Amino acid sequence: MKKRNWMGLFFVSIFCLFTTRMDTFAQDVYPLETPELVTQNNVSDISKIYSRMMAAVYLQRYTKDLSTSKQLYDELVIEVEDSAFVWYKRAQLRFQRLQDIRGAQKDVEKALEINPSYVPATWLLAQILAHRASYSGGREIRQLMQTLKRVTELDADHFMAHRMLSDISFQLRDYATAETSFKALTRIMPFHPEFHKSLGDLYIRQDKLQEAVDAYQRVIKIKPNDLNMLNTVGRIYYDIGKIKQAQESFMKAVEVEQNNVDANLGLGLVLQELAYEIQTLKNKQVNGESIDPTTLIRDAETYLGRAIFFSKEFLSKPNNDPQYALYQQKMLDAQYALANVYTIFEKHENAVEVYNKFLEEVPDHVGATYLIGSVYQMMGNFENAEIYLRKTLAMEPAHKNALNALGYLYAQQGIHLDEAEALIKRALKKAPSEGAYLDSLGWVFFKQGKFAEAVTTLENANQQAPNNVEILMHLGDAYLKIDEPEKAQRVWEQAQTIEPNNEEIHERLNQ
Repeated sequence: MKKRNWMGLFFVSIFCLFTTRMDTFAQDVYPLETPELVTQNNVSDISKIYSRMMAAVYLQRYTKDLSTSKQLYDELVIEVEDSAFVWYKRAQLRFQRLQDIRGAQKDVEKALEINPSYVPATWLLAQILAHRASYSGGREIRQLMQTLKRVTELDADHFMAHRMLSDISFQLRDYATAETSFKALTRIMPFHPEFHKSLGDLYIRQDKLQEAVDAYQRVIKIKPNDLNMLNTVGRIYYDIGKIKQAQESFMKAVEVEQNNVDANLGLGLVLQELAYEIQTLKNKQVNGESIDPTTLIRDAETYLGRAIFFSKEFLSKPNNDPQYALYQQKMLDAQYALANVYTIFEKHENAVEVYNKFLEEVPDHVGATYLIGSVYQMMGNFENAEIYLRKTLAMEPAHKNALNALGYLYAQQGIHLDEAEALIKRALKKAPSEGAYLDSLGWVFFKQGKFAEAVTTLENANQQAPNNVEILMHLGDAYLKIDEPEKAQRVWEQAQTIEPNNEEIHERLNQ
């Protein structure tokens, strides 16, 4: 029953959209067609028929004397029963002015029986079916769709038929039909941004993100300062990994409105992604372009700082705006991203400060709790690191990164080594080939004095994560313990080629 009611409301909305002032619209779209020639021997009779027909049309369109107009049509359909035009005009009068829906449908079907290719009559039938569908829970929807398609077959540029067909098809998830009609609308009215946007929305529904971007870019070409479209394109580019294009789109949005939360947050997330890439690639070039970490941090502080500030400004307003939760999430996303950037570039104090602010708002956020614990671990603040890592595991016992981090934390201090081994092995059950976890386990074995196991595990870690400096240093230390100084020297030299200025490597090579 609920589905039936929903469909009814849906079609009511369609009917209201497409039948507003229908009595004038049909005439505006289609000028009065010349009636078919009537085969009569008496020219005077032809003239009288034509005059009465024009009188009926005039009364229908310009006066309230609908009964006289109807009477004239009633006479004409008898006298010229093979005229599709007359049947169509009476159907139009019945539907648009007299609300005689069934009578109108019979008349228009008669018109189409006489002339199956009559576009105005086919379109009128579509409107009648849309009206009936709006009151019947959509029972006529199949016939309506067929009729609309017939209109577009007869007239490829029929704007209203394409518009109705595209909207209904979109709602019914008939995406192929919707795409055809939306494309037709963009061809018929190429400078109308609404239809390009609708086409983009359709592609989003189908997860065709590049096609969606192309459609949205046409909106931007028409409306270069469309803030919503610029941000939307930026988000899509970000989601599909086209970071440079995302950055350009968000930057244009910021130029349109410097204080826009979405644009500033988007730029901040892009900078966070660039920071991750720098960390992963171990160099300061991304996509062949040099990136200065200091500039990146400064820009991240600027854009994410704006996103945080203006989100807070919105949240400070004493109202029950339905977007309150949305802006709260945007503020948290910006704080989280900024803390991550600080963490990546080892700005540990800054990261801790921002994570703490974040956790004031969301005290049980697993990700932030784990990350602040990791930052404390990198700072050498093992006490706080253990507190936050244990809190992470209390909230999510299977958090593999926290399991590994806590195990490695104990190995760093040489305490609770049996527990450390158990924690890391739990992490490895979830990710058996994770080089960082294997390195942690190898280092636990090293601290336990199990040097052969340490070497085997660390060699495996090196295979899974080659060119990792920390793994190479640990492996060299383990080689020394099993009297393999040449192997130790070799892996330390390899580590030095990766980080030439690393003091710990120099100390090992010179010992």
